[in-house]
Amino acid sequence: MTGIAYLIEAFAEGDLLRPRPEVRNLVDLSRSVAHLCGVEGIELSENAQGIVETIGDTDHIVLVLIDGMGMNLLERLPADSFLRRHLWEQAQTVFPSSTAVALTSLTTGEWPQDHAVTGWWTQLPALGSAATILSYTARSNNQDLLKRGIIPETTFPVESLWKRMPRDALVVVPKAIVGSVYSKYFSGGRETIGYESLAGGVNSVVKHICESEGRTFSYLYSSRVDSEAHMYGMTRPEVQHALSEVEREIKRLAGALKDKARIVVTADHGFLDAPPPKRHTLRVNRQLQPFFRLMPSGDARVMYLYTLEWARERVRRYFEQRFDQVFMVVDTEDAIKIQLFGPTEPTDETRERLGDLVVVSSGADILEYNASRGAGRMLQLNGHHSGRTPAEMRLPLTIV
Repeated sequence: MTGIAYLIEAFAEGDLLRPRPEVRNLVDLSRSVAHLCGVEGIELSENAQGIVETIGDTDHIVLVLIDGMGMNLLERLPADSFLRRHLWEQAQTVFPSSTAVALTSLTTGEWPQDHAVTGWWTQLPALGSAATILSYTARSNNQDLLKRGIIPETTFPVESLWKRMPRDALVVVPKAIVGSVYSKYFSGGRETIGYESLAGGVNSVVKHICESEGRTFSYLYSSRVDSEAHMYGMTRPEVQHALSEVEREIKRLAGALKDKARIVVTADHGFLDAPPPKRHTLRVNRQLQPFFRLMPSGDARVMYLYTLEWARERVRRYFEQRFDQVFMVVDTEDAIKIQLFGPTEPTDETRERLGDLVVVSSGADILEYNASRGAGRMLQLNGHHSGRTPAEMRLPLTIV
């Protein structure tokens, strides 16, 4: 059975979530919020229109994104918790279910096939290799891409919708990422302030709304749940403590604003732990190196391969013999046909970055390309995402 056949079978059995743009999703949420905040020319799906009607016309909109808090983590809170009591619907994230990809969809209102950010490590033709996109550095040596002359406008070909919002907008993020290349792009150039604690971030949002003389949009981002789940795995107390903090602070935010604002809380992805036996390394050794024109890029549970045309079948056979059905190798054109990265035809930039073959995990297993000896940093982490399992793809839509 071919990789594409295994993938379709996994969709049919529910082991992986089938790409279905008609299911409420992160792109719908992005476009709904932009539309409500006055951005013109936004095309709304039926699901997006439903979000618009539920939020309603309000002077103040607060969008809260809790990195990593998929439905499987939200469900670990008590049934009578504030966030679960105000859960409106579930939604699906985009694929890969990765922060860089999902946040770019959130700010642009576009699918990955359109915005061209394809993973934690995204292939950049101008660099000739992969970049770690959120830190805006070369994957191979951590060199600043700006120093290499690679400008954000070419790396991120689709502008943020937030740039076009006529509202008084404020972006509130952890202090450590204020001023980064990606943060500046993501915010659309809107005012951005940093916080040292989530409580401080909540205070900044409340202050912004209470002191504004016009209509506002506030975005609040928290990364602690994601960090703890990566480091310790989903079931550890550290993750539960992070969830409890989110629960407490969002409840406090709602209490401070009362009926003055509508608050939307969601995530970029969920989590699925990968125990040590499910962590794998790919090294392009003497056996494989002649087959590749560029080194791989991607994420924990998706890898893009850039092969010479004559060697494509040999690379496919290598993966099948080594991994069997643990990782499915799919022609990029087949992945596009089944709408793995979105329902639209990919842009030229996206197609070039996706390469020739796409390797997709069938479940919890992760795969890291590592050019050096020893385990890479990704293999030292317990919790992961970027795949298409329900655990990684299902998001909460909480509306207060």
